[in-house]
Amino acid sequence: MPTVDLAGVTTTNTSQISFSGDSLDINFGLIVSINNPNLLAIQLSDMNAIAYYPNPESGAHSQIGTGYLDYQYVPKYSNFNFTFPFAIQYNPSIDTDQSMLNDIVSKCGLNGDDKQPITVDYTIKLAAEVLSIKIHTSISSTATFDCPIDSGTLSGLSDGTLSTFVNSKK
Repeated sequence: MPTVDLAGVTTTNTSQISFSGDSLDINFGLIVSINNPNLLAIQLSDMNAIAYYPNPESGAHSQIGTGYLDYQYVPKYSNFNFTFPFAIQYNPSIDTDQSMLNDIVSKCGLNGDDKQPITVDYTIKLAAEVLSIKIHTSISSTATFDCPIDSGTLSGLSDGTLSTFVNSKK
């Protein structure tokens, strides 16, 4: 039986920080490690992920990110890694007290604190095909990874851009 693990995060070819409508997007890649000890290769398709952030104040879980990958081939008898494109999408309208933002800023060390891992709950819906037999499944779990933000890449946000963005969406 194949096993799937989250092996870390990496930067992507897109801008690490972007603004999209009402959200601030932090773009990165999740490194997915699959151990496929089977005689047959696996074709994964239509992989949709949704991540939920545990609100440190209320204990509620709010949607905080999404990712999508159209297709990934997993060879037989392999330990195989691939990068799953993902974005944390911070939307101030779902974080009216800014507790999630403050927690992310703190865990990423953007306020001078030491960096700490970020934990999210996630659900991935996908199709897996082996020998022309396709099954649709869903995987739900918790992932912990290092903050994908390097404070050195955020020099443009130290001028108040982030505060202006958050305050304009209230």
